[in-house]
Amino acid sequence: MTASARPKVALSTSSVYPESSAVAFEVANRLGFDGVELMVGLDPLSADVDAVERLRDYFEVPVVSVHSPCLLVTQRVWGTDPWEKLERSAKAAHQLGADLVVVHPPFRWQRGYAASFIAGVRRLTESTGITFSVENMYPWRTPGGTELRAYAPGWDPSDLDYDHLTSTCRTPPRLANRLLTTCDVGRSDSVTSI
Repeated sequence: MTASARPKVALSTSSVYPESSAVAFEVANRLGFDGVELMVGLDPLSADVDAVERLRDYFEVPVVSVHSPCLLVTQRVWGTDPWEKLERSAKAAHQLGADLVVVHPPFRWQRGYAASFIAGVRRLTESTGITFSVENMYPWRTPGGTELRAYAPGWDPSDLDYDHLTSTCRTPPRLANRLLTTCDVGRSDSVTSI
């Protein structure tokens, strides 16, 4: 990143939940955010790309990233095939002018998807021209504190061979340099979502 460039600071539409994506665009405009990260599926509006495009134009707030509907609560948004969801996320990103799709590690029950996930994410980045970035999740724990293995191979993608990583605010110090380097090398600018 050059000295004159600064990371874009985006407001995630999930940050206003249970309010709608429309409220997120309004808040982002009012508070001066550089853009919005569209979390697809938390409200019906977020899955309607034409409606989101109208919000983007009305509020004059760009969509800088699309968060694919790959959470437990969005399993049926845009169908049930995980690869189709990622392809549709790339199409949405193209239509909305974003250059980044955020995705989480597969769930353990998505065995076929998980087996080819690293190569598949890389292939999608190459074939669509959109950067696919894998974001860490969080460990699931029983009331007794035992970790449930919900993701395959795990909730933390930092030790795997991904070209692009995204991290929540709980980035371990050992990852800070890799994430910054990945952003600098993998993209012409960086995006921070709140």
